[in-house]
Amino acid sequence: MDYQALKMQDSEIRNRILLNELEPEKRQVLKKYALQCNANLYWERPKDKYPQKIFFSHKFAKKSSLVRIIFYIYQLCFAKVKYFERNWDDFTPLIHDWRKGFIECELYDMEFVRHKYTGIIFDLRNLQKITSITEFLALCAYLDEQKKRAVAS
Repeated sequence: MDYQALKMQDSEIRNRILLNELEPEKRQVLKKYALQCNANLYWERPKDKYPQKIFFSHKFAKKSSLVRIIFYIYQLCFAKVKYFERNWDDFTPLIHDWRKGFIECELYDMEFVRHKYTGIIFDLRNLQKITSITEFLALCAYLDEQKKRAVAS
């Protein structure tokens, strides 16, 4: 792919070409969050009256896991990304419907995650509020301990 030539293309053509380089679930994430690729090949959310919010490069989108991309959109720190990637089998992706409550969903659509061994539901927006590494490590230790207890019994 000639990325230099692609930078000069019309944004609609550039988006279509770059989206075709990605796996279907990654394309669905970009669509869900209305991200467009700019001339520098960074995915951003265009807003008419506000400055552009740049999320990540196309290179990042190609090489990263779906969990990493979603957590990056929610601006979660590297420690949280690594913990959830390593322990993803312990979690279930969820969305919330005001009529039905929490519903299991496809990974690309998640806005919440439920820990399978405790039932604790984490809102991805609220995970970014944990700014103390000590607090986050305590949370990880608690979740890991609860998993060990559940598996042992």
